[in-house]
Amino acid sequence: MNDEEHVLSVEIKDRVCLLTLDRPERRNAISDQLRMELSEAVLDADANADVSVIAITGRGDKAFCAGADMKDMRARDAGERSAYRSPLHRPTRSFFEILIDSKKPSLAIVNGPAVAGGFELALACDLRIAADTAWFCVPEARRGMGAHFASVMLPQMVPPGIAMEWLYTGRKVGVEEAERWGLVNRVVPNDQLMADGLALAGDIAKSAPLSLQRFKLTYRKAHGLPLHAGLRLDVGPDPYASEDRKEGIRAYAEKRKPVWKGR
Repeated sequence: MNDEEHVLSVEIKDRVCLLTLDRPERRNAISDQLRMELSEAVLDADANADVSVIAITGRGDKAFCAGADMKDMRARDAGERSAYRSPLHRPTRSFFEILIDSKKPSLAIVNGPAVAGGFELALACDLRIAADTAWFCVPEARRGMGAHFASVMLPQMVPPGIAMEWLYTGRKVGVEEAERWGLVNRVVPNDQLMADGLALAGDIAKSAPLSLQRFKLTYRKAHGLPLHAGLRLDVGPDPYASEDRKEGIRAYAEKRKPVWKGR
């Protein structure tokens, strides 16, 4: 693989790790290198005590992410690269699974069309805020592909009949429709997107880090379990026994902002 010079920007500020897909000339399509760097960046952010929230966006105004790089896929089909492998037959874990399994809350700041794997990238995040110029599409049925991740996730996030219509037809889904079915948290004017997206990420980052991690892991592990099985889960850090819980109570009583230590 010939490494590209630069495919991902990483910026950490005010406890928010902003990952920017940086291939605007390819509509931020996911190359092998970008997939690898995204995986590393999420794992690094997950291990960084100074990060509370992971936010993901795309460079430019053409797309959030166009999915897998079709140019790369054609090269593989022509025998110019190693053969294309389906998601379940690769030697590494899916990036979408890495993002879902991270203990830090994640936010997709959808600055344009989110197509195929780009749509799946947005689905892998906990929250989505989208520009009013964005749209979503899972066109794999029109390309002879599988959309494995979306086939599992999308029917859990919107009514199954709606999800299957989107999967079966591969049609474009506007942000208004996506918002109506609860797929996006907010739709904002395009010129306000980054400001509003980072404001939302920053608002989350003000919360106690251990509480955020507990919420994230409990939600992900409990989803789909019977009620009482979910209630008996004890995953992630224990905020009840933390120093931050005591600090939160003190700060509330003293009418000041808490100073979290993450322990």
